[in-house]
Amino acid sequence: MMLPQPSLSFTLPSIHDNTKLDCRVYHPTCLNVSLGSSDVSLWPRHAAVVAHPYAPLGGSYEDPVVHLIADTLLQAGFVVATFNFRGASSSDGRTSWTSKPERADYMSVAGFLVYYIHYLHPPQRLDAAAAADEGSPPPTFLFAGYSYGAMVTLQLPPLDSILSLFSSPSTHTPLADIRLRAQHLAEQQVIISITPSSPRKSLGMRIGGGEDTSPHKSHDRPRVRAHSHDREERIRKGVKDLLSRNKLIHRRRDHNPTDRFRETNHVEPCLAKVDDLIKFTSAYLLVSPPLGIVTNLATMTFSNPWPSWSRRRRGGPSTTKHQGGDAEKEEVEAELKLIRNTTLVIYGDQDGFLTLRKMRDWTTQLSSAQGSRFRHVDISGAGHFWIEEGVLYELREAVSSFAATFVGGRSS
Repeated sequence: MMLPQPSLSFTLPSIHDNTKLDCRVYHPTCLNVSLGSSDVSLWPRHAAVVAHPYAPLGGSYEDPVVHLIADTLLQAGFVVATFNFRGASSSDGRTSWTSKPERADYMSVAGFLVYYIHYLHPPQRLDAAAAADEGSPPPTFLFAGYSYGAMVTLQLPPLDSILSLFSSPSTHTPLADIRLRAQHLAEQQVIISITPSSPRKSLGMRIGGGEDTSPHKSHDRPRVRAHSHDREERIRKGVKDLLSRNKLIHRRRDHNPTDRFRETNHVEPCLAKVDDLIKFTSAYLLVSPPLGIVTNLATMTFSNPWPSWSRRRRGGPSTTKHQGGDAEKEEVEAELKLIRNTTLVIYGDQDGFLTLRKMRDWTTQLSSAQGSRFRHVDISGAGHFWIEEGVLYELREAVSSFAATFVGGRSS
């Protein structure tokens, strides 16, 4: 089963450099029922982002494995976001050499989705939602990726670190634009859901649902954006109106004292912190992360994702500060987040984009660490592209079982 039409199609600016990224959001059936019902417990508020393979090799959010992962999570009751990294399909920009801009692309979508979920409640039911949350565990925010998308997911900072960037951003930054777009689009969805005469509702449509979303081969790389200028202008107008109604705070920012043309105490307006922002528990789903491959562009620029790993493999992931500086500290934090949070890695034993021995050594090391919540599934006969007979079914079953651990087996 492939994904249905998206509930939302729109663009977001990357927090790295404002590059426009194509994004889609899919609503589970239980969310649509909950928005139109007084029973807020119908929707558990779980959310997931799924990242795609390497763009220069044809990767985009149209990838069939991305569709399978996203649809499986959607059927389990997750709100699911997919997006095109810079340089993929009709997103702007070019694929980087370092993957650092792509990390920022992913963080942009994750920040959007957290605030979108936060505002996705009719105003009169906010108190009921808060009361429901008090008696239940926090919802899950699932960071997911396939192939290159899995490697980028591995390198992301923890969710709290991502959200700290969005806490009180200056109004002229992409961070603020993303927050306001999330609030605006969520409020529009609520209005549609509670307005019986809404033409979009009666036609089975959502904001941004009118463009041509028919699948296309990502290697065709159409440069014409799928989202109309009029739709983008409506979102911009909504963001501008929302900004005029938002509570702002004013912070002083010291400029470079050598700059004679700027004030040393510049006051800039910033969005206020959302004190009751929804709390999530993080989880990670990595499908076919290329581990141990030769470093070159044709194999997505990665060898071992953490060069220091082989030096630490016998003693398990280290929690001590290394002499290698910030880069090695990031490597340790990346491993620790996979151990401390519920994580599943799925790969095939015929995957030519990884070194099987290194993959098995790495997964064994992380799963055997004290208190580890890291798990892995090795699917016999599966290659990197999951085209072998029967392996897609096994992949869907593995993702479905993993999703069921968060939602108790509840379907959409």
